[in-house]
Amino acid sequence: MGCGGGTKDSAPTRAAEARTRAAEAAQRLIATSHADTVAMQHSILDAKAVQSEYMMAGDTAAVRAFDEAFGAKLRAEDPELAAAVL
Repeated sequence: MGCGGGTKDSAPTRAAEARTRAAEAAQRLIATSHADTVAMQHSILDAKAVQSEYMMAGDTAAVRAFDEAFGAKLRAEDPELAAAVL
């Protein structure tokens, strides 16, 4: 996030961070009452906000890692929710 862009060594670290944050965001979505559509939308927007941090930084590897981890967590923990939101 600093000036000069990422270094070669920071890419795996940011991707790992993105995977962790994605799993956390997915878990928060899963834990949200599925009957509360406003809360569900809020949880989805929160996840998109985290993903957009990597997008704005131009870190496509971290964006991809976030997307993959988010989807994997949802599919593993709540397949019906995954089918509805992915």
